[in-house]
Amino acid sequence: MKKSTDKFAINMDTIERDLKTLFQKEDRFDVFPAQNEVEHKLRVEEAEQLFDQLRAGIRSIAGPSREANWTHPSVLALGGSDPISAIIVRTREMVLAAIERGWTGPPYNPFHLAEMQGVRLLPTEGILEAQTSSDSGGHFTVEYNPQRPAARMRFSIAHELGHILFPDCAAETRHRVTHQDMKADDWQLESLCNIAAAEILMPFGTLQDELQNRPSVGLFLDLRRKYLVSCEAIANRLIRLTQYPCVAFLLRFDLLRSRYFVEYRVSSAALRDKINIYRGSFLPLSSKVANCNAIGTRDHEEARWISGTDPWVVEYLGISPNSGESNPRVLGLASPPLPEDYSASEAITFVHGDASEPFALGQKLLLQIVNDQALVWGGGFAKQARKKWPNAQSDFRRWAYDRRNLKLGNIHFVSVRDDVKLVSLVCQHGFGASTSGPRLRYRSLFSALEKVADLAKRTNASVHMPRIGTGDAGGSWNLIKGIIREALVSQGLQVTIYDLHSGQENVVRQPSFEFPRDIADEVI
Repeated sequence: MKKSTDKFAINMDTIERDLKTLFQKEDRFDVFPAQNEVEHKLRVEEAEQLFDQLRAGIRSIAGPSREANWTHPSVLALGGSDPISAIIVRTREMVLAAIERGWTGPPYNPFHLAEMQGVRLLPTEGILEAQTSSDSGGHFTVEYNPQRPAARMRFSIAHELGHILFPDCAAETRHRVTHQDMKADDWQLESLCNIAAAEILMPFGTLQDELQNRPSVGLFLDLRRKYLVSCEAIANRLIRLTQYPCVAFLLRFDLLRSRYFVEYRVSSAALRDKINIYRGSFLPLSSKVANCNAIGTRDHEEARWISGTDPWVVEYLGISPNSGESNPRVLGLASPPLPEDYSASEAITFVHGDASEPFALGQKLLLQIVNDQALVWGGGFAKQARKKWPNAQSDFRRWAYDRRNLKLGNIHFVSVRDDVKLVSLVCQHGFGASTSGPRLRYRSLFSALEKVADLAKRTNASVHMPRIGTGDAGGSWNLIKGIIREALVSQGLQVTIYDLHSGQENVVRQPSFEFPRDIADEVI
């Protein structure tokens, strides 16, 4: 066979070998000589796809070890191996404690939260955004620029409240540093404070009515106007709760390498695929992320580099940069290929029926709320359970004789049927009429439901309950439902809620609200 005389006629093995070399050098050969440009256009595109497949293959072999190590001293001071989870836990503790004391929303006011935390707020025009300092007694002061747009001030205050959750915050003045002042790993601290700000501005109970919508950049933009928060805050809450398989990831521009890298990612509970998006990893040069070089600019692509197999739909949105930086950060949203008629199933099912007769295949956990003082179940659903299962009441009483077991946040479970365990959640402080707000303790409810999630996974059980916490405990159902979604649904568990009188949610809903466009457009 006559050999080709075309100097560009090379086989795939050659391309693969060259691309492997280029990948190791973190570069890409993307320019062919101008002659024969049309003839070889397809080969360039195929080479780019192969480059991404090689990148995905190497990442899948490397696995989670490609995650960048945490190095910032303040981040390491949080302790543990997962600072993201640690800061989320600390923020939720602060938020739920404030809600128990009367902090309400939406919109949730971070200025009010700061005052509840004993943080002094001081308007100061001479600073760029905001900064936190402390006195010799460990009392914090947050200075903020009152000339900044309202939405930006809200985010800055929430961000600074994130700073005070770090154990070493009192040791030095903390602020949203400028690029000139930022050290190599300061972005790690700033990123975690952004996550904390999202938890503050979008706490439990928000976005309940939007979960049936498929996540998209367009949806993020619509919701940030409704709630007067950033798209990053919307993504953090929505992706954790949605039943659609997807992943959101935040990207920051590295000036030294002129590349975007992943600050962190948030995956939905429905996502089962292994993906090649890791904290600290750089996006492929063939991605379209670089097109979002201004706030509000958008682009999308079908990319194979995420999974190494089928192309995923990826959307990009340029969002506000860190304080003092010129390059915007980018919010990415990636979804696997789905049928056009795909719709996510609702993980919480409301039915008309008796919760003491849960119906479903397999093992079931039936939940009830109990208080931290009484040994006998005397009110609400617990009273009904005592009459129906006296042996379960006796087992609980023996357990509760040791008063340490009645610590808020603990759970007790006992089999009442071959396929049903009755689980008592110690989440109510005291009993009887309360003159100082609801007796339900939201922090304890979340802690108890986390234990329920572990039990459900170990026993491969579904979760069933009446409308817990809304009777004598006096809790807000909208907030309780948000906690249920976060603690149970986000772990992939199916939840059934029983109403005796109606299959509909008989709660008063807060009227819809929307901020003026000129205010809402101040933040992306």
